[in-house]
Amino acid sequence: MSNTNLKSIIESVLFISHKALSLNEIKRATGGEKQEIKEILNKLTKEYRQENKGMIIIENDNKYQMATNPKNAKVVKGFLKKQVSDDMTPASLETLSIVAYRGPIKKQELEKIRGVNCSIIIRNLLMKGLIEEKNEDEEIYDISLEFMRRVGLSKRSELPEFEKLNKETPLKEFVNEDDL
Repeated sequence: MSNTNLKSIIESVLFISHKALSLNEIKRATGGEKQEIKEILNKLTKEYRQENKGMIIIENDNKYQMATNPKNAKVVKGFLKKQVSDDMTPASLETLSIVAYRGPIKKQELEKIRGVNCSIIIRNLLMKGLIEEKNEDEEIYDISLEFMRRVGLSKRSELPEFEKLNKETPLKEFVNEDDL
């Protein structure tokens, strides 16, 4: 594989990834050699920082991720807020709200609150990066950092009426106890 082709592939993988990738993850995805990948990542990082691009490549703890240029944060934040609410069904928004206020929450508890199977909605929210699975064996879900970033929160307690609706408040105050 040519160096130019590998550079293009690395750039594409970083672009589509919803999380930071280690060198080993990039190596597995691209088939390149670690040293060559490291050199290309260094070049890409410099290229994106030297030019006035909409994207940058960030490195933290030997993990790499493509991100929007911080200079564009205000516009991107406004766009994403609108995107999150416009692109979701009422059922998805309801499920996401429950996870946000009551999470981490077991799938079974979420389904008791909603009264329906939530498998497809959970899968879609996972694919959008708005929630994450905390424990696969017990199917426990919570909001992701991506959700917090998209809605402009620095901590969960900044959610509207959080004190009233958070998981510390017994559910019986909101729903019929027989439904639980």
